[in-house]
Amino acid sequence: MPEPLEFRQRGAAYVLRRGPEQTGIEVLVMLHRDHPEAGVQIPGGGARPGETPGETAMREAFEETGVQGLAFGEVVGSKLLAVPEWIAYDHQVTTYSWLSSTDPRSAWDHTVAVTGDGDDGLRMRCEFRPVAAAGIEWGLDWLLAFAVRRFAAGVRVG
Repeated sequence: MPEPLEFRQRGAAYVLRRGPEQTGIEVLVMLHRDHPEAGVQIPGGGARPGETPGETAMREAFEETGVQGLAFGEVVGSKLLAVPEWIAYDHQVTTYSWLSSTDPRSAWDHTVAVTGDGDDGLRMRCEFRPVAAAGIEWGLDWLLAFAVRRFAAGVRVG
């Protein structure tokens, strides 16, 4: 009988909103103020016991950015990644969801509160950017175009 894989479950969020007519749909990105080498990312992190991937995406988006007016859209896909040998688990599964936001801010600074998740005190620069100019790195944008199409079509399951 095959051995089950040990893995870490993560949730990641494409936080979308309708921007001004000239920019169209915008996506929330974050930059680590103390670690610029981390590049342009989207909110995401490890699931807590019993938490669904969508719940993880919602919680992480709020914890890491302080974004307001969040509503769940839908889960759009997952990616399995083998991790380096020095990490306590063999694989990581990141499940991507799109969320909508009514937050009116274009950009702001946010410090992650004490949550016990290992992100305590991280300082983020949060920006809503036009999707075409988001600049998301590390391959985290692999489902962004699909999420934008679903958001634009008004698909909502939550």
